[in-house]
Amino acid sequence: MDFIALISGGKDSIYTTNLLIDKGYNLRGLVYIYCKSDNLDSYMYQTVGKEIISIYSECFNVPIFIKESDCLTINKDMNYVPTENDEVEDLYKILKDIPIKYDSVSSGAILSSYQKNRVDSVCKRLQKQSLAPLFNKDQLELLKEMIDYKIQAVVIKVAGVGRNFMFKELNDLYEYYKDKPQFNACGEGGEYETIVLDSPHFIKKIEILEHEIFVHPEEVNKKENTFYAKINKFITINK
Repeated sequence: MDFIALISGGKDSIYTTNLLIDKGYNLRGLVYIYCKSDNLDSYMYQTVGKEIISIYSECFNVPIFIKESDCLTINKDMNYVPTENDEVEDLYKILKDIPIKYDSVSSGAILSSYQKNRVDSVCKRLQKQSLAPLFNKDQLELLKEMIDYKIQAVVIKVAGVGRNFMFKELNDLYEYYKDKPQFNACGEGGEYETIVLDSPHFIKKIEILEHEIFVHPEEVNKKENTFYAKINKFITINK
């Protein structure tokens, strides 16, 4: 079965893509939605790490289709119905217009029924199958799975867990969360977001050479809890 992978560059979507390839699915392309403005908060899309997103086309050796979005959340109901100007409609449009044939669409949804329901809704309209193999898995167990699978990722956004978490790797996160079962080990509460530098099905890996860390614009000169990185320079290395 041919599939399109919805990716953010984060560990969940990249791990999902790898797992489906292992199961015999044929990856035909990648889709990425990014915000036109510097809006750092979207109900649907990871908004950090976009500086390197196009390179995943080289890593997976498939085309990537990228679309801008105003990232407007018009319809906040759990069960989504098509709503003009909502950010979900950008996903529908790009998937509808992709110039290759495919049968299914993958997403890295784990805990968010809000996000999964929206991907499911888009897929139903397009008569495609929605694939979300990580959905409802235990987060701590899933984080350990990713580590064992050799997903190499670093933290590029944090909210509430401290600036010192920036650029920590998955092993570091597991050590922090393994004795805290009440917390979201995979960051499903918005605690952190990641960018993947290597995975088993990459033909190239990514190395970050230069980056900057910023405080969330709404927290400047206030209590600073949310930090994010901008990747200024990186290279790819053949494996």
